[in-house]
Parts: sequence; C-alpha cells; structure tokens
Amino acid sequence: MQCSTQRILPIILILVYLTIGCNRGEHTEIPSLEEHTEILIIGPYKTTCQGFIEQECFLEFNKESDQWEFFYESIQGFDFQLGFIYTLKVSLHERPEGIQDVGRYAYRLVELISKEKASVDERPPRKPTE
Repeated sequence: MQCSTQRILPIILILVYLTIGCNRGEHTEIPSLEEHTEILIIGPYKTTCQGFIEQECFLEFNKESDQWEFFYESIQGFDFQLGFIYTLKVSLHERPEGIQDVGRYAYRLVELISKEKASVDERPPRKPTE
C-alpha cells in the first residue's frame, strides 16, 4: 500500500500545481509583453489564501464578476497600507519559463490612480466607487 501512495502523491502535486497556474488565465491575452498595463483594484486588507502553500493574498475586485477575488501575486513598488481601496495601474512582465511556484507574470506599479479610505471590518469589503 505504501508503494501506491509514493507513486500517487507526486502525480497529485503536479495536478494541483497545474490547476493553480491556470487561475490567472481569466485576464485577456497580452498583445505586447514589452509594455502591457492593466488597472487593478486592491482591497483594504490582505487575507489568508491557499495557493501552492498557504499565504497572505491581496483582494482584487473583478468588475466582470462584480466580486472580490484572491490576487496571489506581489506588486513590485506598491506600498500597501491597511484600510484603503487602491486603484493601480500596473505593468505585466513575463517571467522566464521554468520558474516554479509563481504566476506567469510579474506585476510592477506604474501609477497609483486612487487611494480611498475603507473599513477593514467589512468582510468582504464594500464595492469600490467608480
């Protein structure tokens, strides 16, 4: 029985890794990786989430689904402060293939568009104002 477990565990881990890696595919394809930017709305607190390991994630407001979702990546140059809803312009930079346990893109802050006071007690946070 132990021999079976030793064979199945690596397969399960690989499937979990591939499933997690597909979660960011909801964004549109990137036409030019040299200077692609997106607007992100980041919530007023971080929360525990489960990626490859348990970690602290930002909350990102998804306008299409009209709800807050986990944002697993860090944003280089972004100085997060608890209690604010941020609207950020970020640039995406494709990471080299072969780097494990990270998403396809690295995010870098281009511009802080807005910083709006918000409660950290509301779970989930209120919807951001337009």
